[in-house]
Amino acid sequence: MFLYNDSLWLSDQLNQAATDFKRSNDKYAKTNVFLRLESHISALAQFGRRAYGKEMESQRTIIKDFLDGAQEFSNCSTSPFAQECDLAISSVVDRLDGVFKEWNDILSHSALLQSIGSLLSTAIDKIIVDVEDLSDISEPESQRLTAYCQQIIALEHLFIPQSSETILSDSEDSVPLTAVYVPGWFKFQYLAEILDSSLADIKYLWTDGNLRLEFTSNEVVDLIKALFADSHHRRQAIADIQKHSRDK
Repeated sequence: MFLYNDSLWLSDQLNQAATDFKRSNDKYAKTNVFLRLESHISALAQFGRRAYGKEMESQRTIIKDFLDGAQEFSNCSTSPFAQECDLAISSVVDRLDGVFKEWNDILSHSALLQSIGSLLSTAIDKIIVDVEDLSDISEPESQRLTAYCQQIIALEHLFIPQSSETILSDSEDSVPLTAVYVPGWFKFQYLAEILDSSLADIKYLWTDGNLRLEFTSNEVVDLIKALFADSHHRRQAIADIQKHSRDK
């Protein structure tokens, strides 16, 4: 990330110098030397952006590799799979914390939050897909999955706005900007809530809450089928959800 930051800083400095020179030496502004300088400045900025893209892709690959170790969270409450899942989640959390600290002195705060938000999106998108693909989730597994989600949700502390970004001076009163930089954040929070809720609570979230804004009815029904054994109450809850479906 140093390469990206230095390249953009140098291109900005050269661009400013070229602009100042153009103002005071207009007759040289269209010379071949000057035009080549502008081309080099543009190439330097492009080089920096490519370096940024490569670094981000490298970090996304690392995060995906960590989560691949969880083996889609199958049997996450049973040894030795539980330990692998524990390691996967803790590794992702440690990685994001570490990258934040490493990049904090390199990137602007806005660029830092955009970058960390993109990496966090990579993590939660995979977790959501893996959990939704589980066809059966026992109570111990749902408890463990909820705990994993809470570990990820705790990363909200990285998105506390700086004093210049909020009218509040006390950061304890500041609302994290996580949802601004992580598009699937509300969905991920709802997933954690579903995993820890009763049938009645899930139905309420759908019919009277905002669950429909983040999940389709099919997604919620599949999660209910994975979490709860077949019963009259489950069938009734599914019927109520489908009745109030936004998909119809």
